[in-house]
Amino acid sequence: MSDVRRCAVCGRTLRDPASRARGTGPVCARKLREMSPKQRRQVLPVDDVPAGPYL
Repeated sequence: MSDVRRCAVCGRTLRDPASRARGTGPVCARKLREMSPKQRRQVLPVDDVPAGPYL
């Protein structure tokens, strides 16, 4: 099981083990399923964020 403690979409604390494994709470997961793939890319965090001058 993943150790994610906060929802990737809204930032709320995840208490349910299934939500932690998924990385989103139940409300955000339902909203994401209803979105088109293009809309999802705008909401979900991206792994390839440029580091900028701080690293």
